[in-house]
This record gives sequence, structure tokens and C-alpha cells, in this order.
Amino acid sequence: SYLGKVGWGSKLIQLCRFMLIILPSLILFLAALAILIIRIVRPAFRFGWLTAVGGSILAVLAVIFWQTQMPLSFSLPPWGPAGLFQEAPAVRGDSLSWLYALSLTVLTLAVLLTAVTGPIQSSRFGWAGIMALGGLGLLAATADNALTLLLVWAALDLTELVSQLQSVNHPTASERVVISFSTRVLGSGLLLWANIVSVAAGSTLNFQSLTQDAGLYLAAAVGLRLGVLPLHLPYASQLSRRGFGTALRLVSAASSLVLLSHIPVESLNSPFTLFLLILTAIAALYGGWMWMRAPEELTGRPFWIIGMAALAVSAALTGNPDGAAGWSCALVLTGGALFLSSANQVWVNRALLIGAWSLSTLPFSLTADAWNSGNYGVLLPFFVIAQAMLMAGYVRHAIRPSGRDLLEGQPDWTHNVYPAGIGVLLLAQLVIGFLGWKGTFQIGFLPAAIGAVLLTLGLLWAIPRLRLLNPVRAHWVRPASSWLEGLYRNIWGLYHALGRLSTIITDTLEGASGVMWTLLFLVLFISLITQGKP
Repeated sequence: SYLGKVGWGSKLIQLCRFMLIILPSLILFLAALAILIIRIVRPAFRFGWLTAVGGSILAVLAVIFWQTQMPLSFSLPPWGPAGLFQEAPAVRGDSLSWLYALSLTVLTLAVLLTAVTGPIQSSRFGWAGIMALGGLGLLAATADNALTLLLVWAALDLTELVSQLQSVNHPTASERVVISFSTRVLGSGLLLWANIVSVAAGSTLNFQSLTQDAGLYLAAAVGLRLGVLPLHLPYASQLSRRGFGTALRLVSAASSLVLLSHIPVESLNSPFTLFLLILTAIAALYGGWMWMRAPEELTGRPFWIIGMAALAVSAALTGNPDGAAGWSCALVLTGGALFLSSANQVWVNRALLIGAWSLSTLPFSLTADAWNSGNYGVLLPFFVIAQAMLMAGYVRHAIRPSGRDLLEGQPDWTHNVYPAGIGVLLLAQLVIGFLGWKGTFQIGFLPAAIGAVLLTLGLLWAIPRLRLLNPVRAHWVRPASSWLEGLYRNIWGLYHALGRLSTIITDTLEGASGVMWTLLFLVLFISLITQGKP
């Protein structure tokens, strides 16, 4: 009887721990469902936005409460026969997953707070979508095996595919949407291949006990999904919506980058690591250069993601998962604050400069631990240059008032709520940098940090003085103007040419003269065979 009571008590404790991990995602999903139901049942309901904001605040508080119980872990029962399903969905909450989870919940709250500057009644479905994206991002942040992460990736990729197809109305643009979706699916395929490699080595792909051969596949999967390995634009078109578009881009990026924190250091002792690091440096330089020269922040958003993701991948490839987590969360928090800034308020524009400090790798900043691995070798200056270009571009876009709306004509309460949405992202950077986790409150590698800051100041001085750093706006409005996009267009044109050749051959064989061509090929085949006989 006592053992039975102990068993039930243990199961109850496991259930409570599972509920604590899943609670933030559950809150966001339920709040999104409630908004949709209210929108259908009571279209005139006036408190839909308050419901969304309240749910997001509860999700943030639930993630903060993890600090009292970490580490947390839970696995669902097996789905079927052991021969078919080696793993069941599992979630885990530790210091790194907590960092990603806090960044994503704060981003969700910030998107909803800054949404007050848009039309309220027409945005309710958008609010529900933003909260659902945040819930999926939390599931990715806490995923403890490949199966769980693949399910979340599939949901996010399908969401982006549907959103992109609805926003384009041209066959060429639709093709780019499908190509972009295919590259992310290939990245998911690499994660699946890493699972196969792990099973072949005699173990399943659990993120706490990865096999050595699977590590580089994980880095390549993240790089492929985010356009780093190989260098490409992973997004077909630019979603202009600051709210939903920003949430979709950043949640999708963070859901991929969370995998970097699980790469075992032993797997990096490979001759391919240096090759991948060189490709990552090229992607970082390209992303930083294009971001610094972009005419405005939404146009440069894909390059911001490529540049920051490349820095995160480089940290993972040099055996520094804490540094990778720092770059990843800086991508979400600093990028989110900038991309959500749609109104022109002088003190808010100045407060955005906190993000530059978070990117600086100076002591006690969010990215202070970024260069601590010491395994970059001669490639370190190239990554520091890329960091400086990303910082310079960030400062340039943050202090640029043109192109942003004024809050005149908006209700008085929006003048306080909108800055609060930007403020929570900036406050999260400060809190995480000083108090949050083992990768912060660090001195860092001062020579690299000081070099990046000095180079950033030099670039900011040179941007208004050198035409090369301040290009004509019309040339940079579309990312497709880059040489890289031209290369991909040529490859796609070759694919179309091969498709047309295949169509011609098929029409020839299936047409009226198809029987004669078949007989001719048959005669040639028989003659070739008979020539080989004595």
C-alpha cells in the first residue's frame, strides 16, 4: 500500500512538472482559441485585445516561475510499437530553454502591445495567430528530442507557406514561396537524417545524449533553414506587416536556433567543422553588409536574420552553446524592438540604442559570452567585422525617424501602451544580461568587444560620407537585386529548361508519331544487342 502511494505520488509530481513546462504554451493556445470563439459568437465584444494581452502576461509570469523548479523534464508515453516509434514527444526546461522561452513570450507580449497603433477590430484573427505562433515557439524551445522539434517545425513551415501564398498573386512569386518552403523542409530532413545516424549508432536522438556523428548534421540543419549553410535567402517575399510578419519571422528563426544549444562539443572534432565555419563567416559578412545598406529595417529583415543566425552558428561550431543562445536571443529581442517600432517618438528611438549595447559583447551585455570559446582562430576578425556591420545597421535604423507614423489622432491610452511594448523587449535584454542565466553577467573577450565597438563607430562616421555605404534607395528595395539571387534565378531557369525538354520528349512519344518513334528505338536497341554477339 505504501509503495502504491509512493508510485501515485511520483506520478502526480511528474504531472505537475509537465503542467509547469507546458503551462505557458497552453495559456497562449487557450487565449488564442478564446479570441477566435468570441470573434465568431460576439463580434461586437470590445475586450478581445485585453484578453490577448492578459494571456501573454500570464505566459511570461509562468516562464519566470520556471526558475524556482529547473531543470524540468517530461516525456509522453510511447505512441506505438517500439519498432516504429523509438521516441515519444518530450519537453525539458533548463537554463538555455528558459532563455529562449522568456524571449519568445516577451516578444509575443510586445507584438500585442504595439498592435494598438493598428485597426483594432480587423486584427483579432491576427492576435490569435500571434499567440499561436508564440505557443509553437515555446514548444520548440522546450523540445527534448527530434520528434517534438520536427512537429513544431512542420507547423511553423506550413503556417508560413499559407501566409506567403496568400500574400502573392504572381506565378513567379508563388514559385519562390515553394522554393523557400523546400529549403526549410530540407533542413528538417537533415535533422531527421541525424536521427537515423543516431539510431544506427545504437541510440535514439535525445538532446541530452546525442551521438558524436549527429552534431554537424544539427548545425547544417539550422544553417539550411536560416539561409546560412549554404548562403541563400530562405524567405520568398517580405511580409510588410510589422506585427504578424515580425512574429512569424523571429519565432521561426528562434525555433531553429534553439537546436544549436544541443550540439555536443565532441562532434566538433571533425575536418568539416573548419569548412562549415568558413561558410558561416561568408554568410555573416554578407548578412551584415546587406543589413547595413538596407534602406529601411523591414526590407533588411531577412539579412538581419542571416547575419545574426550566422554568428549564433559560429558560436555553436566553436563549442560555445551559451554564446549561441546569446546571439539567438539578441536576434529576437533587439530585432523585435526595432521591427515593431512603427511610431516616431524621440525618446523611444533613443531607448532603442540599448539594443546596440546588447549586441556589443561588452561586459554584462546579453552577448558578453559570445567570443569566450577562443576557437575561431584567424576567422575571428571576419566575425567581428560582421558584428560591427550588424551593430552599425541597427543604430542607423534605430535613429532614423523617417518612414514611421506619428501617434497623433490615436487615443490617449495608446501613447503609453505602445512604448510599453517596445520597453518590455528592452527591459528583457537588461534583465537577462545582468540576472538571467549562466551565460550572462560575464566579462567576455574584451579585445574582440572593444574592436567591434570601435569599428562600429567608424562605420557610423563613414556611412553618411561614403556613397558605397549609403546606396541609392531604388537599387536596394528588393532583396532579389543581389548577385546571389541572380545565381539562384539562373539555377531555377536551368531547372525550367530541363522541364521543358522533358515535356517535349514526352509529347513526342505520346503524340501521333509516338508508335513510330518507339519502334525506331526498339530497332536501335535490338541492333546494339546483336552487335555484341559473336
